[in-house]
Amino acid sequence: MTAVDAAHAADAERSALTPSARIVRPGEGKRVRAFGNEIEFMLSGDQTGDSLTVGLASVPAGNGPPPHVHYSEDELFLILEGEYRIYLNGDWTTVGPGTVVYLPRGSVHTFQVAGDKPGRHWTLQTPSGFERYFAQAGEILSAPGKPDLARLQAITKEYGAEIVDYAP
Repeated sequence: MTAVDAAHAADAERSALTPSARIVRPGEGKRVRAFGNEIEFMLSGDQTGDSLTVGLASVPAGNGPPPHVHYSEDELFLILEGEYRIYLNGDWTTVGPGTVVYLPRGSVHTFQVAGDKPGRHWTLQTPSGFERYFAQAGEILSAPGKPDLARLQAITKEYGAEIVDYAP
């Protein structure tokens, strides 16, 4: 390969990784279910150069994920609908629409939609990767029979996170 060919190949590789501006309308994202919740991922790492994941989560009343900690990414929730109980490093706080919840990496957290109405919130992670984890977790949790919790813990660890306590 000549130096010119190598330069062209490097440019092509860079432009494949460089995110481009985009508009994603409701219904155009990728819907994924896990832990009883559904997230429509509007932006994934493939679209943002692995810098950001953005999803719109729909959570049934009374539901939420198991307590967990992300070691590799920061997470942000923008509460749109419903009343949420947020657990952050040992304390529970009740919040409603308009609330911003920032969860820096290393924070043990979970949430539960309180009351009898479902919740909706934007969820953002930086850097990206959460969308891939959530899809794999959904496959494990929706498989016939009892979920393989050892496999779930293993992929959680692969993605730089840890489930603190979970018994479905």
